[in-house]
Amino acid sequence: MKHFPQPLYSRKSLASTLAWSGCAVAFALAIGVPAFAQATSDATPAPSFEIESPTAAASVRSPVTVKILVHGATIGQPTDGLDHLHIAVDHGDVIPVYKMPLTPLTLAPGQHTLEVDLAGPDHQPLTAPQTVTFTVKP
Repeated sequence: MKHFPQPLYSRKSLASTLAWSGCAVAFALAIGVPAFAQATSDATPAPSFEIESPTAAASVRSPVTVKILVHGATIGQPTDGLDHLHIAVDHGDVIPVYKMPLTPLTLAPGQHTLEVDLAGPDHQPLTAPQTVTFTVKP
């Protein structure tokens, strides 16, 4: 008589193992663990910016060099579908900025507030505005 090796699982134990595995996967998915999914990051970062200079409470000379770092957006002409900046000094008129770096600002001595916001091609804000207050030395 020929001897066959013993199976690793009986039909009953195999069915039980598969059932428990299915429960484990369902539980992992229910709590947000990507059990068998490959993690990919195809999402583009949200647009953001930071005012690098002048810094808050800085004392600078005129003309004032304004440096703004933009992330997740391309500055350019709205007619080309690109984003741009809106800047205003001391709550004055909004100046649209379509290219970087910015032209230095000629400001009178004293305290000034620079407000910047990142806008989409439709001129609607993409982020909350940021402000910085600084002093121009005589």
